[in-house]
Amino acid sequence: MGYVVKLADLERDKEIMVNILKNNRSRQDIDYTKRIDWIYLNNPFGRAKAWIIWEETKKIPVGFTGVFPRPVFVDGKEFMAWNCGDFSIEKKYRTLGVALKLRKEAKLAVDSGEVPFLYAHPNRRMEVIHLRAGHQKIGQMVRFALPLRIDRYLKEKISWNILAQILALPVNTFWQVKFALKQAKNSKGMFLPRVTCRAVHEQLFESMKSRFRVIGIRNCAYLDWKFARHPNFKYGQYDFEADGRLRGTIYFLRKGDTIYLIDVLCDDFERYVLPMFVTFINDVYRQGDVSALSFIIQEQNPLTAFLRALGFKQRDDATSAVIAYANAARQPEVAPVVLNAANWFMTVGDRDA
Repeated sequence: MGYVVKLADLERDKEIMVNILKNNRSRQDIDYTKRIDWIYLNNPFGRAKAWIIWEETKKIPVGFTGVFPRPVFVDGKEFMAWNCGDFSIEKKYRTLGVALKLRKEAKLAVDSGEVPFLYAHPNRRMEVIHLRAGHQKIGQMVRFALPLRIDRYLKEKISWNILAQILALPVNTFWQVKFALKQAKNSKGMFLPRVTCRAVHEQLFESMKSRFRVIGIRNCAYLDWKFARHPNFKYGQYDFEADGRLRGTIYFLRKGDTIYLIDVLCDDFERYVLPMFVTFINDVYRQGDVSALSFIIQEQNPLTAFLRALGFKQRDDATSAVIAYANAARQPEVAPVVLNAANWFMTVGDRDA
């Protein structure tokens, strides 16, 4: 069988793309039709692009992939890069040849100068395809977890719930008091009723731009689109103030009794990241029913040191690599910077979700 890759018409081919996602993704909490509209058609930085691979003889669409425009700052200069995602192939057609043929389209666009570079977060199976296509693995996403209550663990080990609750009480109290004693003076935090971005939030990002050599845009246009107008998830926002002004913001998603941290803004990491997280944790404790915090970030993100200092432990269940590609001949100054993970500020929020 022969295969041909064609650029998708996002309106005409939307149903094809939605059906391929439904057939090959296991998540039940995503409305893929709404997601296609959101990430492909309503991206604040321009329409996304998608390629569909067809079986030539029967004219059957067997897979597709997408790239989403994302301004990324490299040494303070703005570039329109591509965030790759949605790579999906129907099970019957999952061969190396089909996957490579589809995967190479984005690389060819970088080589032609259409965009300066791309990045992606493939799982272990897809990582091999990226490498065979000529992309480079620059790092790994890692998950950090912080238990706030021991109830869940004890209930798994002890069948008698009342006994588990009695044993959990002193441990839970100790953990909570430990963070309460670390609360910084002249600081406070607030859970916002809805995701809201103002000029002061953009000022936080401006400070981060000067600290990190490579960082994806986090202005109000992006934050509103990513967190306030997401069609499938209801994100939360926590603002932290110290010394009389906004110093940081945490974006998160709650599922059950776990809070998943998604992204962080902070104007002075060395001074304010630790007190921001301590204040956040204390306010989470006041809600009374959260058992753990979880945060997936790039392994060389400087946040890892702060998380460890707070008692977060690294888990081995975050399976996505960090992939990037830049054509060194076309981008001799940019390529070595973006292909070094140590230069990036990257969180799970930088994925295509």
